[in-house]
Amino acid sequence: MFLLTSTACTSDEPAPPSVTRTVAPPLNQTGPNTPDQRPVTAIQIDHRTGKTTVNGSTSLTQGTVVDLTVLSDLDDQVTIEVLQLSTTLTGGSARLQFTATTPGTFPIRLRDNKIELATLKVT
Repeated sequence: MFLLTSTACTSDEPAPPSVTRTVAPPLNQTGPNTPDQRPVTAIQIDHRTGKTTVNGSTSLTQGTVVDLTVLSDLDDQVTIEVLQLSTTLTGGSARLQFTATTPGTFPIRLRDNKIELATLKVT
């Protein structure tokens, strides 16, 4: 930390109290140069023309980072309701990234069309 002290006065005025500001040092760089070291599981769900295919494992261990991509010819909300996760599906695709922290079985759905796409199992 750095301390800066500032005082100013003119010859006819009494000197104001000194002002001290604390300036924090710069933060360490984060982002793409410091990648997350946890395991990442990519899951792609393709739901077009009424057929659903799932690429990637939907059986996960706690702590796994999930990168979920849903492709569809329907505009909707992709939801994992029990985990309170959702994202808008427009223009043919949606992406949802989260960490699987809660054990259990969780349906992935298209909310408005009431279509269950897949089920995640977290152990």
